[in-house]
Amino acid sequence: MLTFAAAALTIGLHAAAADSAPQAQAPAVFIPREQHEAVLKESIAKNAVDTPIKVTEIPGGKAAVAMLYRSKAEASALIHNDVTETYYILSGSGTMVTGGSLGTPKPTDLTRVNAGMSQTGTRIGGESRKVKPGDIIIIPAGLPHSFSELDGPISYLVYRFEPAK
Repeated sequence: MLTFAAAALTIGLHAAAADSAPQAQAPAVFIPREQHEAVLKESIAKNAVDTPIKVTEIPGGKAAVAMLYRSKAEASALIHNDVTETYYILSGSGTMVTGGSLGTPKPTDLTRVNAGMSQTGTRIGGESRKVKPGDIIIIPAGLPHSFSELDGPISYLVYRFEPAK
């Protein structure tokens, strides 16, 4: 009986040590300026709105970076079900609307650009803000967002975080 208790205690101690042992870290992902500038150039040439640059698994989920280039305002608004985005405006300016609600939402699968399942629909209400180069906008999952007006073409990096399921 003592041997069984000693073995159980040893297994318990090893399990506790494994839980507190440092986890293997995901490697850093480096994206040189030349790379995202080349993606922007390609996006403009192809008139592509959303071009993924890198994606990596991280503790707690997945992190991705994409280049977005828009030459016209959005006709509808968008909600990402699980993905939080952070925009960093590189060039151009316009009016971004966040919040409010989404009328007649329609499911939209944006997993190909690492934005997960989303919904598109009519923008109802929300807060309008003028954005310009250097501005950063954090858009939590579930928040309607869109560019209602552009002063010309706009380009921005978007950082996406999708939590593990």
